[in-house]
Amino acid sequence: TKHQSLLLQPGVGESPGGRGATALTAFLAQREEGTAAVGNVNVVCRFRPMNEREKASSGDLVCVEFNDEKTVRMKGAAAGDAPGSSTFSFDRTFGMESTQEEVYNFAGRPVVESVMQGFNGTILAYGQTSSGKTFTMQGPDIKDDKLMGVIPRMVGTLFDWIEASPGTEFTVKVSMVEIYCEVIRDLHDPKKG
Repeated sequence: TKHQSLLLQPGVGESPGGRGATALTAFLAQREEGTAAVGNVNVVCRFRPMNEREKASSGDLVCVEFNDEKTVRMKGAAAGDAPGSSTFSFDRTFGMESTQEEVYNFAGRPVVESVMQGFNGTILAYGQTSSGKTFTMQGPDIKDDKLMGVIPRMVGTLFDWIEASPGTEFTVKVSMVEIYCEVIRDLHDPKKG
């Protein structure tokens, strides 16, 4: 099975359906109706913990509430909003108390396992500046088992799998790009981008 994950990172005070999410919302609706052409794509919404600056400026005020593991609702929706217009559904949502390991086990590990079975895998982190993409993907400390993000965990899982497969030859190729202001930059060779 081919696995891909899209990690959405809404910023503090931003709706998970905020800027750039119109096409995603349409895709999710088509998938729910069974009309979207997809393999195995998981769309995950992760809300990172508030940093000290955010806590100082707004306390513990959070603009979303989690109905269950798949649904998030914006607090304080306008009275004129259509019913359900402030509620968003995903394959999985992760609140601010979620651990890096929980996010990885749902969104990252299946991708690595598919890759080790010969399929291509992709993880795309999308969100506004300061929404937590680096926190989720890299982690604040890649040497700390609790804080390391998706990428160092994927690398660890990949090489654990390789070590457990003596007599099998592996070729590992990785691409990492940044898309910022519609410019693609190769993160392995900054001179190219």
